[in-house]
Amino acid sequence: MNNTSMIKKLTMGIMPIVVLSSSAFAQNFESVIDSTASSTSLDSSVVFDSSGTLIGDYDPKTNPDGTQTRAGFFGGNGNNPIDTSISMQADTTLNTNPAGSFVISPDFDLNLVEMSGLTIDLLNGEAGGTNLSITMLYDTFHTVSPSFLYPGGVPITLPIGEIAGLTQAILTQTELGAGTMAATDNPNIFDITMLISAQLDMDVNISLPGQDPTNPPIDALPIVLPVAGQLEVLGDGTIVMTLGITPDPIAIDIPIEGATLPPIPFELPTFGTETASVIFTSTPNALTIDTTLGLTIVATGTKAGCAVDLNGDGELNFFDVSAFLNAFAAM
Repeated sequence: MNNTSMIKKLTMGIMPIVVLSSSAFAQNFESVIDSTASSTSLDSSVVFDSSGTLIGDYDPKTNPDGTQTRAGFFGGNGNNPIDTSISMQADTTLNTNPAGSFVISPDFDLNLVEMSGLTIDLLNGEAGGTNLSITMLYDTFHTVSPSFLYPGGVPITLPIGEIAGLTQAILTQTELGAGTMAATDNPNIFDITMLISAQLDMDVNISLPGQDPTNPPIDALPIVLPVAGQLEVLGDGTIVMTLGITPDPIAIDIPIEGATLPPIPFELPTFGTETASVIFTSTPNALTIDTTLGLTIVATGTKAGCAVDLNGDGELNFFDVSAFLNAFAAM
């Protein structure tokens, strides 16, 4: 078969596809977030609940002057464990300049838009300062060295201070996002709205200063991202987007089974300047997460190449067929 016959057959096969495709051709734009113009606000509270016992740090050989704990209001002898529950709460509030990328596919004929591959690093190298506090609830006990009474059923909260608690916060799209476009008074500017399914992964260190890191699992928190903003087509064919993302707050309880924590030393306050030195041994029960997230994203999109858009004009039509046939004939 010569090239002329082949070209005729190719033309007959390709033209119907072009006719069907050219009227509804979504263009893909590879988009990069402008960190300097974008912002993230995140308010997160992570509560780590556990139960166990506390006991004074007294040791007859190594610490004979240490604290002893004894059940009840008075009396007793020796150094005895006291049933205790503890909640470690890590509160993080931050405002950062995020980094990330995505692919957006607007269809200017059908006024539809899709988004894929969205990944946002919410911290972007910035430290997430976290205020750590500890709340303890215990049975009534008293201490020796120093002498002090701790009535049961009265929780005591110890502020630990700020630690570098939030070390990672990544937002990742999990399914194709879709939405609509609407024309504005400016023919080059479109209002867009979308819904995007995503997950939030965070690393939060809620360990006490000087202790081994305690990083409870905070992976794949499901989140739906409502996206609203504007898309502008520039003269060189690139697009600029300003998008607001305001998901509903995340509230989730995660039970924890089969884990243990290392012994943790505490200094319990008294009415004077002395403190009662105790050691808490516990088993974690649950992790509670409450997170509020808000983003303003400014991004620039560059048109991605399309294998069948041979002349690169963003449309599938006869001119692409002609370019293909000319290239084929030259082989």
